[in-house]
Amino acid sequence: MFLTWVTTGKDLELYLYNGGGVTIESYREGGTFRLPPSHLEFLSSLPLYHETEDYIFVHAGLRPGVPLERQDRFDLLWIREEFIYSRYDFGKVVVFGHTPLRRPLVMENKIGIDTGAVYGGPLTCVELPALEFYSVYGPKDDSSLGLV
Repeated sequence: MFLTWVTTGKDLELYLYNGGGVTIESYREGGTFRLPPSHLEFLSSLPLYHETEDYIFVHAGLRPGVPLERQDRFDLLWIREEFIYSRYDFGKVVVFGHTPLRRPLVMENKIGIDTGAVYGGPLTCVELPALEFYSVYGPKDDSSLGLV
């Protein structure tokens, strides 16, 4: 969302709704937004998923039945139900976030680690292959969700 806003000027309200105000403020100098070109270059170069021998790490998930290299950018960032409820074998375990859950989700084909930190739940990570989960709670201050 940040890159969309920076490069096109679109979707600012959506970005702010999702907590982007803190990031925007971090790039303000004297009241003016200044993103160093090197930061834009770095952020633009990041892949939408990371694949290892046993796992695929992705923000939201994968569309069942679509080869990894043909996955749509939108799905990698936004897919929910079609991925979460699927028992499709992706060939590797998919580790994902994006959809807040009360506790980590562990299935044969996927591991969900979003436990709702943005809504006051814990921030969770998983140690692989041990499948050990670690969670921490942040401060109760939700001012980061406010508009700039």
